[in-house]
This record gives sequence, C-alpha cells and structure tokens, in this order.
Amino acid sequence: MSAVPALLPAAMATVLAAPAGWMDVDSQYGGILPEMTIRAAESAHDWPFSVEKGTLTCVEMGRQKVVLFSEPWREDVPQEYGDMTLPRSVVVSTNPIALLASIEDRALYRPFDSLETLIVRLAPFEEMGRALCDGDAEAEREI
Repeated sequence: MSAVPALLPAAMATVLAAPAGWMDVDSQYGGILPEMTIRAAESAHDWPFSVEKGTLTCVEMGRQKVVLFSEPWREDVPQEYGDMTLPRSVVVSTNPIALLASIEDRALYRPFDSLETLIVRLAPFEEMGRALCDGDAEAEREI
C-alpha cells in the first residue's frame, strides 16, 4: 500500500493550521517548496538544533527568502485526523529580529548562552537554505 494516502490527513492538518496565505503548500509531504534533509551526524558545522535531524525549507515571502528548520513528524504520539501533534519549526536566520518568530518553538534550538552563539551556529544553515531558493540545492547538500 502506498504511503501517500496515510500522509494525506497529516498534510491537510498542516495546511489548515498554517495562517492564511503564509504557505500555499505543505513542503514536507510532496509540496513544491525547495527543501533538504539535514542530520547532526553529517554536519561539518556546529549543530544549532536540539533534534538530530530535520528539514531545511526555503520560502519566499514578500520577495524575501526565509529559511525554516522543521523537526520530523513525531511517531511517539497518536497522529489521527483532528488530533495531531504537528512538527515544530523555527526560523534559521542571522537577523535577531527574525528569530523572534520562533519564540514558541525555541526549544528546537540547542541551548545557547548568548544570542551571538545562536547566530554563529545558524549562519551556515541559513546560507544552505537560501541556496535552495536559488535552485542550487545539489551544490549545498554536502554539509
């Protein structure tokens, strides 16, 4: 049996949970947004996230590129239509003001002692994510 029908309720819940007009597709499950899976074990950079793997996605909003990191779908809790635990997502940016958009899910960042530490950790991942928007994903897959 195909995995696509099983993902349909999850994709619908994500689309319904997103603010209107913010994102037109669900990138984690077959959407058209450029994305790549990254893992701490494969990274040459200081890993900024509290989970071992996730997805970098590039979204263009208002002619600005916004890079997001999302954790994988949780499998340790029931995922039924109407009662789902959606993956957490955070902004990946060197702009301290942009990081305020992630205040609710800030536990997805690995603990840091200063904002400067977090920004230094996020910088290479923001660059990789922006390359996705530019269509240069293949060149940036080596991390």
